[in-house]
Amino acid sequence: MRKAVLLYFKGLLMGAADIVPGVSGGTMALITGIYKELITSIDQFNFKQLLVLRKEGFTAFWQSVNGPFLLPLFLGIASGILFLSGGITYLLEHQPILIWAFFFGLILASIYVLLKQFALKTLRHYALLFIGFIIAFGITQLSPASTSNNLLYLFFSSMIAIIAMILPGISGAFIFILLGVYEEVLATIKGAIAVLLDFDLANFKTVYTKVVVIGLGIVVGLKLFSRLLTWLFNHKKEATLSVLIGFMIGALPKIWPWKIEEKIGEQINFINANPLAFEGDPQLGIAIGLIVLGAACLILLERY
Repeated sequence: MRKAVLLYFKGLLMGAADIVPGVSGGTMALITGIYKELITSIDQFNFKQLLVLRKEGFTAFWQSVNGPFLLPLFLGIASGILFLSGGITYLLEHQPILIWAFFFGLILASIYVLLKQFALKTLRHYALLFIGFIIAFGITQLSPASTSNNLLYLFFSSMIAIIAMILPGISGAFIFILLGVYEEVLATIKGAIAVLLDFDLANFKTVYTKVVVIGLGIVVGLKLFSRLLTWLFNHKKEATLSVLIGFMIGALPKIWPWKIEEKIGEQINFINANPLAFEGDPQLGIAIGLIVLGAACLILLERY
């Protein structure tokens, strides 16, 4: 039971991170020590388990799909996305400096912890880390696309975003923004609960059609990519970790707390700013405190 509760809270952290553009649920999985088991469990999940269920019963089936691990974790992820999306959206709109500061401290400390656990030994490791940095940094500099309401486009967007979500350092939420469907996905998540409380059949069909399409995209993306990641961890672990740490370092500029808006035509870009020269209230003291708090939470979690 204790393990299940811990897995639930790790999933909650992953779900909350996946909502925030610039923060990756995969990062949370990596720094909480469940990343390899997660991608291995997803990779092993297939139709053969149904034969186990038929021939050997539910208990054998449950163990074969690593149910004691996946169930509390995915319940936590779902809870984080469904119940924290409103609060995180509110903070992103009204207290962006403070929420970005907390996540910045969290990711900064996670990079430190991973580098401490996995010492870069060769020039090849440094080269792979640099490649990971360039890829993640390059992705964060791309401009968002215009929104598309096509269900097929929503399916492929979800498939691509979930691949990013399980890669530490590359934000699935930011991929949704780049593909122009972030607001639609967030509205669908919020609407999935609201439509049950205030039931309307037509609205229910519209919202849950999108929920199913997004869910299918996620399942397909997870299944396709988990096999590659599992192989990389089993055969090229040090090289893979080098690239993943590079991803996380490359994502840091995206979650810098102090940003200024720059409008080019109809498009608005956010540029990192010096907090000492920040227009408006930089909330410097509280922000630094939250950076320290985020880092402390991660270091305490790692020690625990």
